[in-house]
Amino acid sequence: MDVSRWVDGRLSALDPGNWRPDSSAALARLRHRDTSRRRRWWLWATVSAAALAGCAGLLLVSTPSACANPLGCSQPVRRAPVFLPAVAVAPKTAAPNPVVAAPAHRVAPARKANFKESGSPTAPITCELYTDYQCPFCATFYLETVPRLVASYVDSGKVRLIHRDFPLAQHRYARLAARYADAAGEAGYYQAAATRIFRTQAVWSGDGDVDGQVAQVVPPAAMEGVRARVRNDPAAEQSVASDEALARANRIDRTPTLVCNRHVFTGHVSFSEIQEYLDPLLAPQ
Repeated sequence: MDVSRWVDGRLSALDPGNWRPDSSAALARLRHRDTSRRRRWWLWATVSAAALAGCAGLLLVSTPSACANPLGCSQPVRRAPVFLPAVAVAPKTAAPNPVVAAPAHRVAPARKANFKESGSPTAPITCELYTDYQCPFCATFYLETVPRLVASYVDSGKVRLIHRDFPLAQHRYARLAARYADAAGEAGYYQAAATRIFRTQAVWSGDGDVDGQVAQVVPPAAMEGVRARVRNDPAAEQSVASDEALARANRIDRTPTLVCNRHVFTGHVSFSEIQEYLDPLLAPQ
């Protein structure tokens, strides 16, 4: 093909006399195209923002108030008062175990078989608290509501409080944490260890280093015994297993659950709700 002839033919077909530059038309087309692009961008941004807002709203609506077993966390459900059948009520022991903070001077307290119990063994009301150390709602209940319950009812001899282990399957380190708390209880440091474990839940829930947290409130010599019980003593596991069996017998399926004289409080329960139940029972007849 003769390229030169083809080029000459194409050039001769053009009519330079009819073509005139039109800068205004070109600028108008450019502005129209830019406006279209901006409209498409704003439409995309609006749709994306609406989708994100919808997801955020869904997360807020689905915020749980209790950890359920074994399907994860569930919506709080307001129900009529529930009473458990009169089964598996723990026997009362001879001596109380007041809830106290860890001793600052690190003197090893006396070991007690009933280290999970506090209050008078002859109290007219017995409350059992089922918790999972890795459940965030249990941590809130234990650190905020339980101290008020202890100060108002347990210390005065009106209520006997028993702490029960109920580690849920979906929480990887909950059982290990329960074993450490119980082993520390055997050494006389149950309250200090349980409080520390709940208070630092966000730390050890990631790597399972419950040991490092309990070691902050248990003296080194006693901590060696705690580690030995966690690793080798079947009694550490038996304590957890016994509480789980009691929970199953009473058809408890979520944490936290507080059972007072067979009346069941579950999920996010305020201290005032507990008061409304206890005060009429304790009022002089």
